[in-house]
Formats: sequence, C-alpha cells, structure tokens
Amino acid sequence: MKMIQKLFFLIVFAFLLLPLPLNGQHDLKKLESLAENAEVPDFLKMSDDGKWVSWLMKYENKSPLYILQNVNDRTQKFERTSVRTSFFMGSEKFAFLSGDQLELIYLTNQTIETKDHVKTIDQMKPQSLFFIHYDEHQNNRLEVYGKNGKMLQSIDHVIRFLKVDNELIAWSKNDETSYTQVWKIEGNNKKMIANTSEEVLNVWKGIAAEEGYTVFGKDKHHYTLKHYTDHGKASRNLDLMQTKNYHYVNLDYSSDPDAMFIKLIRKISREKQMLALWYGVEKDLTHHIKDIQVEEKFLWYPKTSKVFPMDSMYHTEVAIGNCGNFLKIKKDQSFVDKKDDFFMRKRDSLFVWNSRSEEHRFLCVIDERLYVSPDRKWILTADREGWNLLNTDNLKTKKQLSDPEATPYFKGADLVTWVKGDQVWEQNILSGKLIHKVILNGDDVEIINSQHQKITEGLPREIISVPENKYIFRVSNGDLLKSYVEYDHRTIKTIVSETTDKIRNFTYTDKHSGFVWTEENYNEAPSIVFKQNGEKEHVVFTSNVHDKTAEKIRNIQLSYKGATKEILTATLFLPYDYDPGKKYPVVLNIYEKQQKGTSAFLLPTFKNGRGFNARLLLESGYMVLIPDITYGDSGSGLSALECIHNVLDELVKIEQVDAGRIALTGQSFGGYQTNFIATHSDRFATFISGASVSDIVHTPFSFNYDFGSPDYWRYEHGQMRMGGSFVENKQKYMDNNPLYFASEVKAPMLLWTGEKDSNVDREETRSLFVALRKYKKPVVALFYQDEGHSLLQKTTQKDLSVRMLEWLDYFLKDKRDVEWIDKQMKGATKHPSPFN
Repeated sequence: MKMIQKLFFLIVFAFLLLPLPLNGQHDLKKLESLAENAEVPDFLKMSDDGKWVSWLMKYENKSPLYILQNVNDRTQKFERTSVRTSFFMGSEKFAFLSGDQLELIYLTNQTIETKDHVKTIDQMKPQSLFFIHYDEHQNNRLEVYGKNGKMLQSIDHVIRFLKVDNELIAWSKNDETSYTQVWKIEGNNKKMIANTSEEVLNVWKGIAAEEGYTVFGKDKHHYTLKHYTDHGKASRNLDLMQTKNYHYVNLDYSSDPDAMFIKLIRKISREKQMLALWYGVEKDLTHHIKDIQVEEKFLWYPKTSKVFPMDSMYHTEVAIGNCGNFLKIKKDQSFVDKKDDFFMRKRDSLFVWNSRSEEHRFLCVIDERLYVSPDRKWILTADREGWNLLNTDNLKTKKQLSDPEATPYFKGADLVTWVKGDQVWEQNILSGKLIHKVILNGDDVEIINSQHQKITEGLPREIISVPENKYIFRVSNGDLLKSYVEYDHRTIKTIVSETTDKIRNFTYTDKHSGFVWTEENYNEAPSIVFKQNGEKEHVVFTSNVHDKTAEKIRNIQLSYKGATKEILTATLFLPYDYDPGKKYPVVLNIYEKQQKGTSAFLLPTFKNGRGFNARLLLESGYMVLIPDITYGDSGSGLSALECIHNVLDELVKIEQVDAGRIALTGQSFGGYQTNFIATHSDRFATFISGASVSDIVHTPFSFNYDFGSPDYWRYEHGQMRMGGSFVENKQKYMDNNPLYFASEVKAPMLLWTGEKDSNVDREETRSLFVALRKYKKPVVALFYQDEGHSLLQKTTQKDLSVRMLEWLDYFLKDKRDVEWIDKQMKGATKHPSPFN
C-alpha cells in the first residue's frame, strides 16, 4: 500500500513539474472561424431620392458580396457576387454588371431586366444618359439611352467610348475597313470628328481658339497626337511625338487660346552595361537603378506647328487667366538631390511666365500653400505674415488676410470662405470685407463637400472651391470626438451628433435630402446608418451579428507624459472574458500617435501586412496597449524610450497587469523604435520588430530604391526627426542607433522582413540579427522571400500572424513545444569540431 502511495505522489509531483498552458492561449481554429465570418461593409452609394442604399461586403476569404437594399424595408434586398460595375441611375433604377450579364433593377416595383454579352456600362448623370457596350457576340455595339429609357443611339463595332467634358465620344472600326472612325454623339445625332488608320487611345477637346478635338493614337511604329477641326480638313500633327516616341499624353487647360498645354511621358530603359557611371552633380539618380518615366511639358500651337518646351528650371506649371500666363515655381538648385527639401519648410519662389512674351516675372516667396480659384482668375498664396491674393488679369497682389493659419475655399466668382479652428468667415475678394459666419463647437473644422484638384502631390497646392448653397462640416474635438453638421448660411442642422464612434463612408444625395454612413467603435461592429433630412437616423444594416465577444471588450485610458512633457493618452484594451481577479500579459504595439485609430472596430483578421491584430490577441487572453509617442530634442529613439517607460509606469499600476509578461511590437518606424527600446530597456519579456532600421548611422547614406534617392532626407527633417545631418549631429545619431547597443538586449527578439523590401533594406534586419547572434542573444529572424515592406500575400500574412501569436504564447504564457522556437531556445544541433 505504501508503495502504491509513493508511486501516486511521484506521478502527481512529475505532473506538477510539467509546463501547463495558461488560460487564453490562442486557439487557432477558434480564431480562424472568427476571422472567416467577419464582415466589412464598404463603398456606400445612395439613390438620388435617398430611398435605396448599396454597399460592398468584404470577407476574409470569401468573394465579396454586393448588396442593394431599401433603407426603410429590409425585405426589399438584392445580393450579387462577381460584380464588376454597379451604380444608381437616378431614383428609378440600379445597374449590376456581373460577369457579362447586366441586370437593371427597377426600384419602384423591383422588377429586373437582363442583358447578356455586356462588356461595360456607364452613365452621364447631368444629361441622364446611360450607355451599354456589348462584346463581340453583339458586334461590340454601343447603345445610348435617355432619361425615359428610350434608346437614342446604336453604333456597332465600337472599340471604346469616353466622356469628354460632358460630351460622349466613341470610336469604331469595321472589320471590312482599316480605318477607325471617331464620333461625337449627341442624343439621336452623331458626328464624325476623325477618320484615321491609327489605333485611337484617347480624345480631348481641342484648342479654345478653334475648338475641334485632339486624338492620341498609335500607328505601326510610333505614337501620334493629331488635332482635328473639321472632317474635311487634314489633321495637324505634333511631329515631336515621333522623335522621342512618347507613350503617354495628358492635355490640360491652357491660358493661351491658341495653344494646348501638354504633358508627355516617355520611357527610358535602364541600360545593361559593364560599367555604370554615377555623377555627384546629378539631381536625380533614379535612372541608375530602374527604368524611368521622363515627364516633359510643352505648349503646342497646332495652327503654326510651333512647340514651346517648358523651362526645366521650373516646375508646377499652372495655367491662369486667359492671356497666356502660367504660374511656375523655380527649382532650388542649391540642393544636392531631388528629395532634399521634401520634409523641409518650403520657401519657394513663385513666378508668372507669359507664353507670348516668353518672359518670367517674379511674384513672391511662398510656403507649402497655394490655392487657385476654379476659373483660374484668383490665386491665394501664404507666407509667415498671412495670405496674399493675386489677380491674374493684372498680376497685382494685395494682402488678403493676416492670419496664416486660416484655410481658404473659393466660393462663386468673388468670395472666399475662411476656416480656422471652429470659426468660419466669408470675405468679398473685391472689397476685402470680412464677415463672421458661424462658430462650430470643435478644435478643427473641415468642409467635406468642397471640391479639390491637386496641383502638386503631397502639398496643399490645389484648385479648391465650395458650393454656394450649403456646406457640410466635419467637426473634430481631439482625436476621437467627431460630428457632422449642415450649414445653409443661416442655420446649423446636426446630421451626426458628436460621437466617439468611427464614421466612415459618409455619403449624401445631391440635394442633401438623405445621408448614409457606416458607424462603428472598437467593440461595436460596423452598422449602416441612414438619415432623412429633418428626421431621426435609423440603422439600415448591422454587420457581424454572429460576433458575440466583441461587445464584451472594454478599454481603459492611461495618461502619461510625452517626450516634450505634454500629456499623452494610451488605450488599453481588455479581453472579452476579462476577470479582475486574474493577471494578464500585455502586448504593446507602437508607431507614432495612434489614438485616432482606437475607435475603429477590432476586426478579427489574419490579413495583416504587419502581423499585428489586436482582436486576435484579445481573443487569446492578452491585454493590448496602443500608446502615443512624441519626439523631443534627444532624438527619435530616446524620445520613444522615454514615452514608453512613462506609459509602463502607469500600466503596471493596474493590479491585473502582469508586469513580468509584457511584450513590445512594431513595424517599419515602429520597428526601429522597438529595436532601440530593446537595447535600452529591461522591462519587457520579449520584442517583435518588423521591416525595421537598425543602423541609423549607415542608412541615411544608403540608397532607397522606393524613392530613387539617398535616404538622408527622411532622417534629417523627416520621420526620424534628427534635426540635421550626421555631420551636424553625430552624437545624437550615435545615441539613437540600435545597432551600437545590440549587446545590451535582455529579452528574446523575433525579427521579420520581406526580401524584396525596397523601402527599408532587408539587410538592416539581417545586421541586427547578426549582432544579436554574435552576442549570444536569443533571436529568430523571418525572411519572406517574395514580400516587400508590408506583407501583401494572404499566405504570408497569416503565417506571420500565427508565428507572432506562437512567439507571444511562448514567452508570455510559457507555452512550449513550438518547434521553430524550441530550435533557438534549446540550442541548435552542435556540429563536431574539425580540430577533433
């Protein structure tokens, strides 16, 4: 009996020594099921009368589903898959093009008309025209229908059709002839505007002086650009096309009525040669690493065949007025590389060039902001003293507003609406009289029904205007509070009351009679909400009704000091089955400021380009912390370290936090910060860093293959915030360099990158791996062979997501027997010494 008891106690003791799984370790099948059934409604559209709404439902692995539904009757609903094109036709019809079948759904009685062998469909809403282009089974016929559904035009053998300045242009080619005919279609009439042996690629309106059309085409050997004025006259060729074989053309408004303003692009292939010569005087080195697209701009005078190239010393050409004037910005030749001033405060010299006198006239020095009225008559430019107004008729400038922080929107012919903070003014351009219009309760206001046409990508330089009747404002209070209001210059009507919910896909009818949007929060799945003007909103559709755990998730806001001593906020999410009597491991994910994203629904998905998904972690029993980081003079690494240590001080005050089981993760710039913190902190149990920089002394002088330039501009005044070059701030660069402190890492690190990352060199990950390996630190690196900076393929996204969960379970929950991690932690197989 005693022997049996001894055996029993030995068995129990041995069992107690086994590593037991903690509650909440990830259950892959459960997470897969949750992700598989998750729904994301997107791309909302609404009928003109606001009675119907359509949206695209996206899934983890299933094909997307397109849904059309009555906003007041959920039984009136249509669902389709494989939709290529869809849109409302006023208030009467909805068009689905699935595969090659067109369905026209009549919304009043829900009857359906179908047409087969359809290639594409389109419409011109202002003219109430609808187009059906059939495939070869129907002779490539183009049918044009009017408002009442009556067929107005039918043309066979159509290759393509275009909407050109509210005109319908189509071109056709009969198999019996080698000529392509270009048609202008107006209701029951059609007019041939070109008859050419070339392949037609695009069509534009001609010059203002004699109208006509310009046709971009291709013959057997070259691209062509020809101007047609009358079918009986010969076309005028841009001979320049054949000399360099430009393959792309874009025409823009020209202030010279006799000329076309043309942008031409040609390809220059990178030469394969024994020796490549790189010169220090070259402003752009891109052509050394890849094929490039060379953009050149010209004025073409078809009547005289004159071609005037734009001066390469200038850029951002904008036609203004109607006397041949163009705004130009002079390139700063003091910079070494084209990207040198990308993040620097702009101080650009603005000129006016006249196409007739060929003279450049200096106007002023401006900052990033330049706004043009839709009629090109008025120009607003900003400097440190305020806003200046340029009249393009006489090129006279006057001070318009002394507040440089206000944002302008042109309104009508001679008004400007100004917005600053929660204040809105209106100013008469001619008299300068300024009238205060309205105060809105918020920190920041944006007019969302404004019209924008970019002049320069990445900068607030654009043609901008607002409608004359009603504004729709998005009013923000801090990072999370938002509201939407309508203002008709007399009264304010609330559309969406102030909320912390995330509002997406905000859509409205042309007359603002109906509004629809998606509404969500971190623990509330997206709903589609509809509001009729003057009535209470109601939910049209609620997604993810099967998801029973999301609504149980809660969060806690933590306050702490940033690197410049300001008060920051971090959001701590608690698992759905949170028990205040237990302790929980925590996963921090870092980048910069992230609080604006914390109101988004915590969607469970493995389709993560960086492997991190808060919902999957919460479902696996982790707390998840999303902190903000700000940056002081000490440098980006040390600033991040200070912020994260400050938030940790607040985090560990929470009784349920297991202070010995905290992980830090980050990707890209967040990965760099993770690398640096890992070399300076002993407060984490493990680190996961993806696609990250490890050596900021080396990388500023490396070549970035994404941008085609050296990388120092991102370090000196960009995201790295070093405040100057390495030569100017050597000690700061060294103090913030993770690789220099790799021997100080005190917790296991998982590194990952894409072998085809052309933004952050994958050798940065390999260098940190080598350093950690040399100093016998526990490290594993994942190199995804066919991926770039973020993972794009579903298989690799899921692989990384699962490996991150396994890594966190291993080091935060003592889960063992994970083969790919055990191989590192238990030591690789030792090879016999060659000297034995």
